[in-house]
Amino acid sequence: MGITEPANNEPLLQNNDTMPYRPFGKTGLMVSALSFGCMRLSENQDLNTRLILKAVELGINYFETTRHYLEGTCQQKTAPGLPADKQGLIVSGKGGINAKTTAYHFRKEIERQLDILGLTHFKFYQVGWFSWALMKHLLKRGGVLDAIRRAQDEGLVHHIGFTGHDSPENFIRCLETGLFDSITIPYNLINRSYEPTIKRAGELGVGVVAMCPVAGGLLDCESELLKKEFGMNLPTVEMALRFVLANPAVSTVCSGMNAMVQLEQNVATVKNFTPDTDTHATLCEALEKMRNILGDKFCTTCRYCMPCPQNVNIPRYMKAYQYWKCFGLKDWARKTVAETPKEQQASHCNDCGECEEKCPNDLPIRERLQELSKL
Repeated sequence: MGITEPANNEPLLQNNDTMPYRPFGKTGLMVSALSFGCMRLSENQDLNTRLILKAVELGINYFETTRHYLEGTCQQKTAPGLPADKQGLIVSGKGGINAKTTAYHFRKEIERQLDILGLTHFKFYQVGWFSWALMKHLLKRGGVLDAIRRAQDEGLVHHIGFTGHDSPENFIRCLETGLFDSITIPYNLINRSYEPTIKRAGELGVGVVAMCPVAGGLLDCESELLKKEFGMNLPTVEMALRFVLANPAVSTVCSGMNAMVQLEQNVATVKNFTPDTDTHATLCEALEKMRNILGDKFCTTCRYCMPCPQNVNIPRYMKAYQYWKCFGLKDWARKTVAETPKEQQASHCNDCGECEEKCPNDLPIRERLQELSKL
């Protein structure tokens, strides 16, 4: 395996005609505002190859991968599309850790992913599925951090990041250790829980990769209400990308793409949007106004209503109701109701009221179930 010098001195690929670029934290790297999440690549390898080559041509210089996506085939599907000269790209790898992970095993995982991708080094390697509770396993002697530092000394890894789904407060604690150069977290206009984390990352000079910008496809459904409140007569997906990009602390918005038209539309969205300093605050204000439609009658997914004696999936229905009423995602709510497993459907509700007695937010659950059933 070839080894590069530890210093990361080659500039990243740029195509300023088609793509804007943003500073990636304090690394000195300029990352494309749109990055490519490779976890949604298709079974059609010819398409995958053409997609990745086209993405590079259009100026995308960050590709997020791990050996563990797509039932272990993600990096094999990514590698054929990468150009022969990969020095101008960030192709990130990712490995998880647990109490039994040693420096040796983590180092072998880094080498294995480099070999699959045909890389000499990772500009970014991520500690995946991370949480504050796993910090002790990262830091222990003979553990993961030892492997990372050795790999950095040898030039196999230049920068280190982490990704996961811990609480915003715990991720801020992780950032404040000073160990990480980037963080990858979900962020979109219906899931803003990590905004404090993103803000703190910006203050600390940590690069932010915003994943799930269209909420796993949920925002593919059109919303006239969003168009009205945002003052944008645009497809919902485009509004969703603009919202994430409007956050000044976001370095890149990572979209999982598996169709050429999707790639081209996302690139066009990013190219044609230049937020000013007030854009994000304005959009957040509009979202708060929309959320206030439900006032304090808002499901917080505490699940105190469960288990339902009739096995109704109450949290699923409450989520559908709120996205319908707050954001105008009626088609998505209808689809969610229709696709609820038969044994969990609201039709089994016998009006016992037990869920409402247990709900700390005093929600009219039965009334909402009936309203959803009419969809």
